[in-house]
Amino acid sequence: MGELVEATYQRALGVLRRNATQRGLKASHAYYNQVWARDAFISFLGANLIHDESLLQSARTTIDTFARTRAPLGQIANFYDLVTDQPEFGFSGSTDSSCWYVIGLASLYHATQDRTLLGAPLDAAVDAYRFVRYQDANNSWLVDSPQGADWMDAAIQRTGKTLYNNVLFLTATKCLSNLLGAAVRPATGIGLLDYASLRERFTDVFLPREESADRISKYWPRLATHHKEQKAVDMTGRYYLQYISFARIDSHFDTLSNLLCAVWGAAGDDTATSILNTVVERGLAHPYPARVLDPPYKKGDAGYDEKFDEILPVQHRSGPLDYHNGGVWPFVGGFYVCALNLLEKEGGQEQLDALARANGVLREGEAVGFNEWLDGRKGEARGQYGQSWSAGMYLAAHASSKGDDPFKFLR
Repeated sequence: MGELVEATYQRALGVLRRNATQRGLKASHAYYNQVWARDAFISFLGANLIHDESLLQSARTTIDTFARTRAPLGQIANFYDLVTDQPEFGFSGSTDSSCWYVIGLASLYHATQDRTLLGAPLDAAVDAYRFVRYQDANNSWLVDSPQGADWMDAAIQRTGKTLYNNVLFLTATKCLSNLLGAAVRPATGIGLLDYASLRERFTDVFLPREESADRISKYWPRLATHHKEQKAVDMTGRYYLQYISFARIDSHFDTLSNLLCAVWGAAGDDTATSILNTVVERGLAHPYPARVLDPPYKKGDAGYDEKFDEILPVQHRSGPLDYHNGGVWPFVGGFYVCALNLLEKEGGQEQLDALARANGVLREGEAVGFNEWLDGRKGEARGQYGQSWSAGMYLAAHASSKGDDPFKFLR
């Protein structure tokens, strides 16, 4: 590997070590002085591979913080505020944090084989899973999310059955089953779903084909009728739908969620290849890997709140090719590199080089890099620097390029 790739690897380690706190891994050097559940557990997908004692301890501290501060009904906090020293659950709640906790626990247990993780931390995972299980509002087994209950918030108004939260829930189902097996603990009273059966429903709903409607009719007849009568959805199954809500079915390409389907086993080989082909065909790895939504919403589009967008700070505005609306997020680029390598596609090394360059883009007056997001046109630095998940997923991408599997705990 080239000098830049290796130098960026060392810089990524430095970012993660600097962001470690007594409550866990905070999100960034700047602005985000909180331990965010999703950011931290995504970061550890790469950091746990290093077997660095300080980083493994940071992962354990993060697990313990969120286990200790979970809500009475089991929900994992959106973030833990280091200033107020208390958990925060968000304006409309956080659906993905509970799933990420279960996935993060499985990743850490695989890395350490520390059986103390199968005690109180596993109790919290059981509670968190049960909480998410109850977010199924129409008895379809798929979970619902209010607006702003995942990482892609602000002016992007996805809600209802979102692909992102449901691929996390599907994966958390496998992780919890594996953890309970390791603990020799029964799954009674949890509501743990059968992974294969849940995966079939997940596929029929988010990757519908002509034959899907008959199966959907058994548990979601309204959606099946919609498919049969309105035929408003592309049933060729090239990639997964972004969300299904009361008002609409949205087929914008959600890069992160589709990549998660590809690398975590939700997608079959043909679909995984189709997802990667979509990234290439739409140029979503340019100017850097990877732009996170395509096509970007424009003014007047359903699902895009332009009036709300206008009152936000500039760094959180989602104009076309900005922020969540098609901006470049390097942590998602890390998943893209992993997907290329794990699925044995061409371009993994080239994209790792591009990701190293992306993480070296600097804002004026700072020298850290690993920015939150980059402008989707020219790749200029936006958001905040020193982001843990940008650094952690760079480590995961780097490991996958050397033949390691950052998601081995799911196999």
